[in-house]
Amino acid sequence: MSNNYQHSSSISMDQYYLDYVHYMNNAIELNPDFAEQYYIELAYWANFHVNCFVQSTEMVNNQPRTVASIPYRHPTNVKPNTEYEFKVEDSKTTNEIVIKPKTKIVIDNEIHTLRDLLDILEKHPYSPDIEANIDLLSLNNIRDELGEIDAMIGLKTFKETLLDQLMYFIQDLHINREHDFKHMVIYGPPGTGKTQIANLVGRMYSKLGILKNGTFKKVTRTDLVAGYLGQTSIKTAKVIQDSLGGCLFIDEVYSLGTGGNVSTENGGGESGGDSFSKECIDTLCEALSNYKEDLMVIIAGYEKDINESFFKMNQGLPSRFIWRFHVDEYTHDELMQIFIQKVKHNGWFINEDQDQYRSLQQWFVTNHKHFPYFGRDMELLFTYTKISHGRRIFGKPPELRKHLTQEDLDNGLKIYMKNANNKDNENKHKLSESCLGMYL
Repeated sequence: MSNNYQHSSSISMDQYYLDYVHYMNNAIELNPDFAEQYYIELAYWANFHVNCFVQSTEMVNNQPRTVASIPYRHPTNVKPNTEYEFKVEDSKTTNEIVIKPKTKIVIDNEIHTLRDLLDILEKHPYSPDIEANIDLLSLNNIRDELGEIDAMIGLKTFKETLLDQLMYFIQDLHINREHDFKHMVIYGPPGTGKTQIANLVGRMYSKLGILKNGTFKKVTRTDLVAGYLGQTSIKTAKVIQDSLGGCLFIDEVYSLGTGGNVSTENGGGESGGDSFSKECIDTLCEALSNYKEDLMVIIAGYEKDINESFFKMNQGLPSRFIWRFHVDEYTHDELMQIFIQKVKHNGWFINEDQDQYRSLQQWFVTNHKHFPYFGRDMELLFTYTKISHGRRIFGKPPELRKHLTQEDLDNGLKIYMKNANNKDNENKHKLSESCLGMYL
């Protein structure tokens, strides 16, 4: 924003800033769509000029350090002076400039988990009146996302790697003459929350100011590859341009290296892929370097498939994805916790007394093999269990509604198995179209 405000050297410094406040307030009223940009400029210049004025006041008048300042909304990507908090009463003119020193604190907690970061914010909530030896503002900005990831069941390996990445970026260790790559790989089977994880990571780095906006674009092969040679590079470049400033998430990325064939953890790795895929991957690889300051690309899929198909299509790809996350398969106990979580989240109930809980644990131990797509399968199981519940309680007292029993779960599994295409007890299944149409 260009600043057209001019001030006269004949007016006092405090009056100048009051006039500046009025100027900016008028600008915001006239251009509400640019309010955030105006607030950022107001915060930046107020702090910059006031600090300069403080230093000159000390040198010329040999007076105690005094400061006038502007009320501003503190934006996430502007860090003002670290020593003083500036405030001014817009309703009156001040003849004297007043300083308000910040309270300094030292936080030396050992950090081993994401929960440790959340505990710091519980004990030391962010306040503009406090100056800490760590960046409390940045932590506070990503508090919701941290809490959501920490609450996700399982994912121990992923959470440990994410903690390392956060410690690196929050301390600005990535800032140097040549920007580091931010691109990452999420290895793991379907149904383990990779899309949700990628979305949360993208949001966090937007709030940390590492990405310029909150754009999150999820694509697959069909969004990148066109039907004719020469068109794929244009189509891929358009997707990249639409994602600049934010996060581009490519799911099932191994399909780019296998000519679009569906892959499993035991498949993939077809040599060479196809010319359409090669065109897409070469365009993507170039963009990974050209836009490394302004783009985060996250790819996901089975580790073997990505390494043996996608990465082999271009030798420059592996070195551009420096962050590698592993999402582990869920255990039977974690699947049970996911199921219970879905029940409660949707306002339903299930008996969790000691005996029933042990029975539920054993049920998931026995049937774990039927759920190869983990969280996705728990969503289906919950749907079928509700359907079974509806038949069981028909005509019965209303207080029984939405209270699931072992009988509901057993019958829900029968519907699930009936509509699943299980082949040789392998970890894959496919719901029939009739089932999806009837029950979902």
